[in-house]
Amino acid sequence: MTSQKKTRAGAESTALEIGLYDALRAIAKEYDTPDRIRRISEKEYGLSYEEALEMAYENIQALAARAIYGVRIKRPAARAALKTQGEEA
Repeated sequence: MTSQKKTRAGAESTALEIGLYDALRAIAKEYDTPDRIRRISEKEYGLSYEEALEMAYENIQALAARAIYGVRIKRPAARAALKTQGEEA
């Protein structure tokens, strides 16, 4: 399969859009909820709830970091101006 997927409008998605979508979908659907981690952490992972929750959080951060690695965006001039104003204050 190519790195293109059809969107609802029929336009092709870019590789970046697909990567971001896949990362967000994994975060939304593939990670256990904190409640489920609380219930199964000892039995399935051999970890305390706190350790399992911390590891899940680190995994989510790593997934997000991989999804945006190398991505550069142009910032609108208004946003850049706001950022500059914030640094001066």
